[in-house]
Amino acid sequence: FGRGGEEVLEFRDFGVEPAVIPGVSAAFSAPLLGSIPVTHRGVSNQVVMCTGYGRDNTSPDLIQYQKEQTVVFLMAVGRLRTLCDNLHRKANFPVDTPVAIVERAGCPDQRTVVGTMESIADIAEANNVRPPSTIVVGEVVNVLLTEDDFAREVDSATQEGLIRTDA
Repeated sequence: FGRGGEEVLEFRDFGVEPAVIPGVSAAFSAPLLGSIPVTHRGVSNQVVMCTGYGRDNTSPDLIQYQKEQTVVFLMAVGRLRTLCDNLHRKANFPVDTPVAIVERAGCPDQRTVVGTMESIADIAEANNVRPPSTIVVGEVVNVLLTEDDFAREVDSATQEGLIRTDA
């Protein structure tokens, strides 16, 4: 989140003008690799991308809850509990808002962890979720993932494990 620009400036400090090759942001690719579209007709018509940390290690400013909105947090799993608490208390997100974490997106050991605003921090802690992880907040979490996904053994290059706990 902003690191690309920082890296260009660092190269320039050394007198090198780097070639920048655009790619697809993890904010879009990681959720879909975890079977979560960031938008879906009738479910979410907008996406908000946020970093988990504001300037000087503060919390980012949060926008108010809107049911047809998806919020994607990058680099935020280290403060998941505080983030969810702030989303609920300060931005009026209901405690039953679906939340997913796509951990190690695109890697052979990728997994998707699903819960609610109220339960996801405990689920992530119990399952030792670590960076790199992308957090997805909103109703889109439940669009493609079904109970059958969580009832079967998953072992492939795109999705190593799914965890859902109805806490």
